[in-house]
Amino acid sequence: MITAVLLGGIYCSVALIGPARGTSVANERLQKVVTAHVRGGTIPFELSPMEVATIQPAVLVERLRVTGELRPSRLVELRAVSGGRITHSNIREGQAVKAGDVLIGFESNDLQAGLKQKEADHEGAIAEMVLAMQSLNRIEQLASKSVASQDQLDKARGEVGARKARLDSLAAQVEIARTALQNAEILAPFDGVISKLSVNQGAQIAADAELLTLVDVSDMEARVLISTQEVTRVAEGQVVDLQVDGIQKQVIRGKVARTSPVVDDGSRSVAVHIRLSGNGYHFKGGMFVHGSILVRQTEDAIAIPVASIRGGDKDAHVFKLVDGILIRQPVSVISRWDDNQMAEVSGLAPGDMIVMAPLAELQPGLVVTVAKVG
Repeated sequence: MITAVLLGGIYCSVALIGPARGTSVANERLQKVVTAHVRGGTIPFELSPMEVATIQPAVLVERLRVTGELRPSRLVELRAVSGGRITHSNIREGQAVKAGDVLIGFESNDLQAGLKQKEADHEGAIAEMVLAMQSLNRIEQLASKSVASQDQLDKARGEVGARKARLDSLAAQVEIARTALQNAEILAPFDGVISKLSVNQGAQIAADAELLTLVDVSDMEARVLISTQEVTRVAEGQVVDLQVDGIQKQVIRGKVARTSPVVDDGSRSVAVHIRLSGNGYHFKGGMFVHGSILVRQTEDAIAIPVASIRGGDKDAHVFKLVDGILIRQPVSVISRWDDNQMAEVSGLAPGDMIVMAPLAELQPGLVVTVAKVG
């Protein structure tokens, strides 16, 4: 039924919708208003405090829930450069080591002897080079006085070139022998913990054999998997709050460090790596974590429920209470939040009171009052 009444000095066409449409309570309130006007009285439309709200600036936050596991940010698998027998290995799994510590030593007697021989050959080549240079200098002086022939000069120069080539070759051989001797000792590249030991003292090891795995437990990161639909919302530098399963009271703060460029074959998700702030957590690699990534945030926003917005995109508006009368207040949606439940809008100011409930019976110009709590 359509009823025309004078409300707030304005004639309004009011649609009274039957109970079957789910608005019987609002219809009853509106019917009282209509009846009062017909009888010459005035009864404002009463709104519940739950149906209105006073606009206040708010902080809008959107988080993406994630789960994953902790991993050391640095992990290295050390392998044998060349084969040999292990003569020194006093490390154990779980042992902490310092950068530069000798972790494994190979038999090196032959390598030491080889290095000494190469160094001796190199020193001999230096002496030969000195003699060749002295001879060349004498012949050049004689040639300048036309005492030595051009053939003698060319021969002396050729001798210097040959000696220099041999000297360079022996110098390279010395470096190779020295490197081989250095490789006989496996040193820790950084401070860390032995997470896996694959060999024992006395074992004969082939070249490129796996020896041990060293991890840096002081610098952990979290690896979480995010669906391909959600990963587009993740960006480097976003703040992350995580909790370790079983340790609910301690929140780990971190930031998104990098995102994998490929999709994980098993889960069809994308791996996101989170660098944790600080190094005093004393957690272990493999611990499960859960938390959220702060994907976006805005300060001092004017936000209202999407359900309170009436009209379409071109004529979006809300009902605002001004001196007890509803007026049509145009708004523009800036962004949507909370799975499209909230909207940041322009067109409203702090202190404005608007109708939050989507009551279809309301019309501009309607005299209203807000019921008192209690």
